[in-house]
Amino acid sequence: MPTAIIGAEMVREALERVVTSPGFAGNERLARFLRFLVERHLEGRDEELKESVIGTEVFGRKPDYDPKRDPIVRTEARRLRVRLTQYYENNGANDAVRIDLPKGGYVPECRRTEGPPLAAAPGAECAPPRLRQRHWVAWAGAGLMVLLAVGGLMRFGAGGRRAPASSPAYDLYLRARAFEVLPSLSGIESSMDLLQQAITKDPSFAPAHAGVAVGYAARSGFDGFDAAQRADMIARGWAAAAKAIQLDSRSADAQDGLGMMQARQSQWGQAERSFRRAIELAPRDLLWRDHFALFLLLPLGRVEEAIGQLRVAEELDPLSLQTHNALSLALRSADRYDEALFHCQKAAQNDQQRSVCWAQNLMQQGKNEEAVKILEANWSGHLLEPGGHNVGIAYAKAGRRADAERVALMLPRLASKVQIFAALGDKDRTFDILNQMAPMGPARLGRDMLLAPNFAFLRGDPRLSLLRARVGLPRE
Repeated sequence: MPTAIIGAEMVREALERVVTSPGFAGNERLARFLRFLVERHLEGRDEELKESVIGTEVFGRKPDYDPKRDPIVRTEARRLRVRLTQYYENNGANDAVRIDLPKGGYVPECRRTEGPPLAAAPGAECAPPRLRQRHWVAWAGAGLMVLLAVGGLMRFGAGGRRAPASSPAYDLYLRARAFEVLPSLSGIESSMDLLQQAITKDPSFAPAHAGVAVGYAARSGFDGFDAAQRADMIARGWAAAAKAIQLDSRSADAQDGLGMMQARQSQWGQAERSFRRAIELAPRDLLWRDHFALFLLLPLGRVEEAIGQLRVAEELDPLSLQTHNALSLALRSADRYDEALFHCQKAAQNDQQRSVCWAQNLMQQGKNEEAVKILEANWSGHLLEPGGHNVGIAYAKAGRRADAERVALMLPRLASKVQIFAALGDKDRTFDILNQMAPMGPARLGRDMLLAPNFAFLRGDPRLSLLRARVGLPRE
C-alpha cells in the first residue's frame, strides 16, 4: 500500500511548532539546522543534505573545510536527535505530524502520528506530491552515497568506537543522554537502565559502558545508601570505566567516564587530565564541561575556572538545565547573586522551583520574611519533596528557630537537614551531619555544601580541615 503524502504546509506547521517550543526557541543553532534540513528536503534537494554543504551553509565553515577533521555536523546532528526525542516525549506528544532525523544521514523523515504518543504509525514523505518526481531523481543521482551512509559507520565524538548507523545501542544511548542531564537521582537511574540495555544489545559499545561509569560515580554521591551499597557502586563504576577505555581509549565518553570515577575517588590530577582529554576529543559536547565543572573544579574551589567551562557549555546549549543549575551554584558561591538568579530561573521547571530562586535572592538581601511567605505559598504540603528544605532555611534566616527545627526534624535526607542547621549557625550539628555525609564523596560535600555561602561560618574551625582531609579535598 503506498505511503501517504503529507502536504508541505502541514510539514512547515509541524516544523514551526518544534522550533518555537521551549527546547528549541533559545537554541538558534539547532533550530536553524532543523529548518535547513526540512526546507531543502521539501524542495527536493536531498542531494545537498551532506556534511560538506551543511557545514558551510548552517555552521559557517569555510568551503574547503574537512568534515573528517571537524565533526561539527555529526555532533550537532546527535544533539538534534536528542532534542527532537525530548520534544516528542513532552510538548509534541500530541502533534499530528512528527519530524525525525534518521541515523546515518541528514534527510529528515515526516510521518503522521496515530494513537498514543510516539506510537509507530504509517510513514509519510515530507515532500508534497508535486515534488515526488524530482525527489526520486535526487535519490537516483545520490543512490550509492545514500546506501553507503545507511550501511556505513557512525563516529561518536572525535575518536569514539564506530558502530552501525542503525545500531539499537545508539538509540538507547541517545535516550540515556537525555535523561542523564536531568537534575535528579531518578534521571541518573533512568539513564543507567537504558545504558545497560544498550550494553546488552552491543557489549562492545564503549559509550554505553562509559555512561554506566558516570552513573555510578554520580549515584554513589546521593543519600539513602549504606556502606556496602556504595562500595558496590564504586567497584562497578571502575569496572565500567575500565571496559570503556579498553574498548576505545579515544572515545570522549570513555575519557569522561574515567574522569568521573577518578574524581569520585579524589584522584584529582588524573581526573583533570581525563576531563580535558574528553573535551579535546569532542569540544562541542557540553556534557564533559558540565562534569569537569561540577565534579572537579567546584569541589576544589576553582570557581572562576568552573564558570568559564560552564559559559562555554551554555553557548553550546543555552537550554541545558544542568548547565544553568551549575552556573547558579557557581555564581552564588562567587557572590554574583543577580547572575545566579538569572540562571536559577532558567533552570526552574515549575512555580515551586522558581519560588526557591526568588527566595534565595531575597534572603541574600536580608528580606527573610518575604522569602518565608513566598516559600510557604509554594511548598505547603510538599516539604518532603526535593527542595522543601528551603522553607527550613528561610525560617532559620528569619529567626524562626522552632519552625526551622521542626522542618529539619521531619526531613529524611541528611543533605537537607544539614543546610538548615548551617542556616541556624549551629556548628556542632552541622559538623555532625557533614561527617555522616562523608561517604557521599568529595564532589557532594565540596560542591553542594562547603562551597555554599551558608557554610562560610565553618571556616577557621579545625574540624573543617579534618573533614576535608577525610573526603579527599585539599586542606584550606
